[in-house]
Amino acid sequence: MQPTSRPSKTPSNVPSSAPTQPPTLKTLTLEPSNSPVIKLTNSPSDMPTREPTVKASVAPSVRPTSSPLETPTSDPSTTPTRSPSDLPTKVSTLKPSTTPSSGPTRSPSDQPTKEPTSEPSSTPSLSPTRSPSTKPTSQPTQPFPTKKPTGSPTFQPTCAENGNFNLCIALDMSGSVCNGDVFGQCLSCQPQTQCNSGGEKPSICCPNFSNMLEFTKDLTTALGELSTDQDFSLVHFGTEVSIASTLDSWRQAIKSINKLRYTGGLTNLAGAISSCQSTLDQSPPDRKNLMLILTDGAPSVPGSTQNAQNAATAAAQDAMGKETFIIPVLIEEPNPFDFAVTYLRNSISSDGKVFLSDFEGLNDLQESLFEQVTCQTNVNNIKDTLWERK
Repeated sequence: MQPTSRPSKTPSNVPSSAPTQPPTLKTLTLEPSNSPVIKLTNSPSDMPTREPTVKASVAPSVRPTSSPLETPTSDPSTTPTRSPSDLPTKVSTLKPSTTPSSGPTRSPSDQPTKEPTSEPSSTPSLSPTRSPSTKPTSQPTQPFPTKKPTGSPTFQPTCAENGNFNLCIALDMSGSVCNGDVFGQCLSCQPQTQCNSGGEKPSICCPNFSNMLEFTKDLTTALGELSTDQDFSLVHFGTEVSIASTLDSWRQAIKSINKLRYTGGLTNLAGAISSCQSTLDQSPPDRKNLMLILTDGAPSVPGSTQNAQNAATAAAQDAMGKETFIIPVLIEEPNPFDFAVTYLRNSISSDGKVFLSDFEGLNDLQESLFEQVTCQTNVNNIKDTLWERK
C-alpha cells in the first residue's frame, strides 16, 4: 500500500504503512490511532498510544506508558513507570522505584530502598544499620575488656591488662614434630625424604615447625605491645637444650626466633624447664615470671621414659617453688584422655590446665593464651575449654 501524494482532510481509522510527505491539514488528531505507526514520528504524541512502539522515540513522551519499552530511552521520563525497565537508564530517575532492582547499582542511592537488596554492597554504609547482623564477626573488636558492659554476661570473666611480667618460651624441636614419631629423630632434618616436607628449607624442615614459629612470633608481638613492662627469653629443646636468648625486648625475641634452625632429637622436657627457669632467675623482683612450653608429647629423655618424666616433674616443682607459673601447650590431635595430657596436667601445669591444638590450629589459641598471661599477672583465673586437674 502506497501513501497518497496529498493527505486526506480527515485521518483514516488505520494508518498507512508509511507517513505522507506533507502533514495532514490538522497538526494533531484529536485522539491517537488505535495502532501505532510502523515508523516513528519525529515528535511524540500528546497522549501515549495504547501499545508501545517497537523502538523508543528520540524524546520521551509527556506521560509514561503502561508498560516500559524493551530498550530504555536516552533520557528518563518525567515520572517513573510502574514497572522498571529491563536495563537501567543512563541517567538516574528523580525518585527511587518502590522495589529495588535485581542487582545493586554502581553507586548507592541518596536514600535507602524500603526493602534490602538480595546481596550486600561491596563497601559498607556510612552509618551503622539499625539492627545487628545475623552472625557475629570472626574476631572481637579488641582483645581487652570494653569500657561498657555487654547487655548479657559472658560465660566467664575476662581479665584486665595491667601487670608487669617476664615470659620464657620453650619450643619443642624433637623428631616427632616433623615426622609424626614414625621415622626416628630427624636429626638436622635428615633423612630429608622422611622428615622434610611441604617445600620448607632444611633449616625449618617441615610445615609443623614453621607453624610453631609463626605462632610464637605472633603471640610474642601481641604481648610485647601491651602497655606494661615485659621481657622475653627463648629456649628450644630436642635431645639437647639450648638457650636462644635471655630476657630481652619482644623485638629482640622475634629476631632470635627468626634465627632458629630445626634440630630434631628426643624430648628433653626437664632440661627445657630448668633452662627456662635459669633465664627467669635474672628477673626484676616486681615482675611475674611465666613459662610457656610448646611440645608435641611427653618427655623421653634423660634415661628411661619413667626417669624422663620424674626429672621433668622435679624441674617443674622447682620452678613453681620460685613462683614461676607454667603454661603447657600440647600440640597433637586433641584427646583429653591422652597420656601426655594427663601427665602435663598433673605434673607440669601450675593450675592443672593444658591447652590443646594441632599444628595447623595453633593460631586459634592466641586469644586464650593472651588472656592466660595477662590474667596471671593480675592473679586471676582464666577462661577457656581446658582440662583441669581433678
